[in-house]
Amino acid sequence: LTHDDGQSMQRSRFDFVERESQNEYERAVALVLDKNADVLWWYRNLVGPDNFTIQGYRRHKIYPDFVVQHTHEGKSHHRVLVIESKGAHLEGNPDTTYKRKVAKYFDHIGKKVTWQQLGADFKDHVFRFQILDEAQPLGRDWRDELREMLAEA
Repeated sequence: LTHDDGQSMQRSRFDFVERESQNEYERAVALVLDKNADVLWWYRNLVGPDNFTIQGYRRHKIYPDFVVQHTHEGKSHHRVLVIESKGAHLEGNPDTTYKRKVAKYFDHIGKKVTWQQLGADFKDHVFRFQILDEAQPLGRDWRDELREMLAEA
């Protein structure tokens, strides 16, 4: 995966970013993340037993599309944003609705649990799980929503 000008990924956690496993929307999200100056690193999460998961209330785990670490307003602590991207064709899909509920719960609980309970490595981190929809109301650009997520997370 490269930028339109042929430049390779600069902020990807890994040297190689596979293009084939991503749809057009996921590629566009990756390119926006890679160009954002506040992003320290990002990676495309894959499905498989060795990859990052979130256990919802259903049997099967959720494999979010992206994990992003970024700074916020120059503060020394870092923020981790987990992103599940949903293309316009998945609007209203039962799986999208389920993941939205899990993300909302994850976000709510994440504000009540101290990072010391999760481990010393995360004590100064903010951790969020967000759904990023390609289908925005009134034609809103999803890139704006992604920038807002990075600013709020």
